Amino acid sequence: MRRTLNLILLLSLVGCAQASPAGPGATASPTALVAAAPSVAPTVPRPPTAAPSLTPPPPSATPTATIPPPSPTPDPVAGLTIPDLRALEFGAGEITVGELWQRGAGYTSYRISYPAGDLRLTGLIHIPDGEGPFPVIIANRGTISREIYQPGMDSRAFSDLMANNGYLVIAPDFRGYAGGDDGPNPFYTGFYIDVLALIPLAQRLPQARPGKLGMWGHSRGASVTVAALTISDQIAAAVVYAPAPAYLAEDYWRRFRNTGGNPGGDTWIFTPDQDPAAYRRISPITYFDAVDATVQLHHGDADTTVDSSASAAIAAELRAQGKDVTLHIYEGQGHALQGAAYDLYAQRTLEFFAEHLKK
Repeated sequence: MRRTLNLILLLSLVGCAQASPAGPGATASPTALVAAAPSVAPTVPRPPTAAPSLTPPPPSATPTATIPPPSPTPDPVAGLTIPDLRALEFGAGEITVGELWQRGAGYTSYRISYPAGDLRLTGLIHIPDGEGPFPVIIANRGTISREIYQPGMDSRAFSDLMANNGYLVIAPDFRGYAGGDDGPNPFYTGFYIDVLALIPLAQRLPQARPGKLGMWGHSRGASVTVAALTISDQIAAAVVYAPAPAYLAEDYWRRFRNTGGNPGGDTWIFTPDQDPAAYRRISPITYFDAVDATVQLHHGDADTTVDSSASAAIAAELRAQGKDVTLHIYEGQGHALQGAAYDLYAQRTLEFFAEHLKK
């Protein structure tokens, strides 16, 4: 009985095993009892992906802007130095003799005009009586206010002395005076040009003796004369009477003291403290090696307008450069010589020009 039950149970199990999992009527292979593995492509090992770098990549090169070198500092005295003025050309045009000014003893004076660059300037000419030709002297007057200036001021006594003794004398008014055109005058270089332009025109006058001429100046006119000596080689002899310092830094401070701190911004366009080297470059005393004329200096030792040390310094530097110079100091005399001192100065001046212009 037990054997029969076991057999029935075994057959039952076998029957269950043969049943199709897909449902009735399906035929299944014996392998259907093993669960099929899903179709998965074999995994191929790959190298690990590199972790992102924490250091940022270098920035792409940015074009560097080219910084131009700094522009050179403009020369504050460009065109104003003695070498600059030597490079200028003078001689264009002619002197125009105008109306009668006055008749003196032995000479006649006329108003004149003449070109100086773009300007038309004025002055006086004193022509001796007689046929000529006459030795020529240019007479440069000192500083005078425009409000009171009249032609011939500060040069009249000298012109009378020399014209009476056979010299043709021309006295320029300078730019901006007596109806002449005005123009720039930094460091008085405008006045230099006014005189330099006159030299070749005076030499071409029909009454003029051929050759080099003479020059005279008082005060500022004396300083203009000193500057002209370093620029022109057409001056044979010069009388320099109470000149301002030929080193312009000293002249600036002299003017500063004498004017209560207002030396004149149109003339002194910057101070010596701002550019000492530039002041040396524009100072006539720096160029005394170029002086070709014989020089005679006159100065009163009691001069309160320009100390006589200015003339002493000019004489000393001219001597150091091997130039022919004589210095006369007048004891107790001021900016304009008086009395016996003036007579002595006049006599010395006559003898000086007779020696160097009439031979």
